Amino acid sequence: MQPSMPLLSKKTLKIHLVFGTITAVLLFILSTQPPRRPAFSFQDVVEMARKKIREPRVLLTVPSFLSNLSYDQYRQIRWREEHTLWRAEGLPFQITFFHLGYLFTQPVLFNQVDDEGVKPIPYLPRFFDFGSLRFPGPLPTRYGYAGFRIFFPLDRRDSLNEVASFLGASYFRMVGKNQVFGLSARGIAVNTVAQKKEEFPAFTEFWLRKPSPNARELEFYGLLEGESVTGAYRFRLTPGEETRLTVRAVLFLRREVEEMGIAPLTSMFWYGENTGTTFGNPHPEVHDSDGLLVESSSGEWVWRPLDYGKTRRVEDFILMDPKGFGLLQRDREFSHYDDLAMLYNKRPSAWVEPSTRWGRGRVRLVQLPTTDANVDNVVAYWIPESFPQPGGRPLEVEYTIDWFSDHPQRPPLGRCILMRVDHQDAPNLRTYILDFAGDRLKNLPPDTPLEVKVTASEGGSVSDVRAVKNPFDQSWRVTFTVWSQPKGPPVHLRCWLVLKGEPLSETWDYIWTP
Repeated sequence: MQPSMPLLSKKTLKIHLVFGTITAVLLFILSTQPPRRPAFSFQDVVEMARKKIREPRVLLTVPSFLSNLSYDQYRQIRWREEHTLWRAEGLPFQITFFHLGYLFTQPVLFNQVDDEGVKPIPYLPRFFDFGSLRFPGPLPTRYGYAGFRIFFPLDRRDSLNEVASFLGASYFRMVGKNQVFGLSARGIAVNTVAQKKEEFPAFTEFWLRKPSPNARELEFYGLLEGESVTGAYRFRLTPGEETRLTVRAVLFLRREVEEMGIAPLTSMFWYGENTGTTFGNPHPEVHDSDGLLVESSSGEWVWRPLDYGKTRRVEDFILMDPKGFGLLQRDREFSHYDDLAMLYNKRPSAWVEPSTRWGRGRVRLVQLPTTDANVDNVVAYWIPESFPQPGGRPLEVEYTIDWFSDHPQRPPLGRCILMRVDHQDAPNLRTYILDFAGDRLKNLPPDTPLEVKVTASEGGSVSDVRAVKNPFDQSWRVTFTVWSQPKGPPVHLRCWLVLKGEPLSETWDYIWTP
């Protein structure tokens, strides 16, 4: 016979009944609540991009009265500040949107992502002031916008600055503190110099994560669509003295491409101190960038000055696991531009730095001829040695883009701060004048036995190499003369400074076409 169970006291029985009631109530509440939506993530955008490669690309057409707007007409359309996203909540990041029209006819949809899930950001005509414009028909509300601007307090906590702009295909621009907008970046470059026609994939939808009241970083996602490629992009923007954009991209191919450019930078160079003419303009120099800087895995830094040309020029820097590349505005002297309207001296430089190993490939620099300052005629990008197969595994890349005015570690060596060319009134003779500057070079005595290394490719020969300390700014002036065969091939020139076998400067790299 088993012993009997002890009887529960009245107090213990009451406690059991209370807890049982609470449990039943909780179970009832949980059973009647709608299922919680799973959190939206970057992987959701990746899956959208993966799905898009199996679907035909759908191009939406905006009404002709929008696409036919002139530049001046389009500029009349202004965002009404009271409708700025997150302004009512006083958040540090705030968003305004561009209207469709003029050249910007690719509709872009927008969403907000917060703790409650994903909410579409609607387009309403009342969000805009149209000035004197009158339209013959209703404005379409289902197409969304053309792009967006991001604002953040760079100078004062109570004042917002525009720090980023996404507008047109996959183009975007950013600035740091005390900078004005200049060169652009793109999500991808496709067939830029291929036999096939160049493609311009576009961001068609964005998801903006609502920031916290004290946020210093804004995260958002973009869906990219093109004829040959689709992609998912995760952006993390950190504005500041230098503004940094961290990018992760997952790219799928719909069909084969001849050329795919990763992290493309687009800029403008019309003329500079190395051009020899101002084309009759009052400003001494006109350019958003004045050179390409490349850092190799071996530690060599290569500086390629941009130049005016009458034909398209394509130059490749073949590398294994590059450490970085960028288009820089190195010349910061206002008097070198003397332009109070355009402020070229305050245009940012942009530096691309891989976050993972990129393997073998090439940094490609493309320079197109131009006759004015309104055309971006320079582009630089990374081309991987191999592309993914259409319908196969995607190409995944991660990198950062820093938008800055100057940086002591780009490069940490002496840098070429000036280049001039003396044409000698001879078609096959040139004298080059280069100024190298840097902290270590500045502190060297004038009688330091600096060794100037100058090389020329086949068809060119170098003579009269000299280096002299400049007593006015403590830089070192290097001069040398190059002779080429009459009507000979382009001459590839390189120059750098060495002391006791140790490089003291970056490598100046230039192509002279006689």
